[in-house]
Amino acid sequence: RRTNMEKTLELVFAKGDGSKKTLSIADPREGVTLAEAQSAAAKIIEAGVLISSGEALTAFVEARIKTVTVSVLA
Repeated sequence: RRTNMEKTLELVFAKGDGSKKTLSIADPREGVTLAEAQSAAAKIIEAGVLISSGEALTAFVEARIKTVTVSVLA
């Protein structure tokens, strides 16, 4: 049996209609900072490359690291 931890960086954005959209990035490097996440989110918003349900991302809301424990049974 093998167990490992999987991490995901989640960037949460507000959309033009007031709802939220989460962008998940697998395997972020160790030590990523809030300032770095904010900078990346600002570039994503500025580039205007992501649309969710027809709505543009308009503002950065939060960044978070999600850690999941995975146990392989076979």
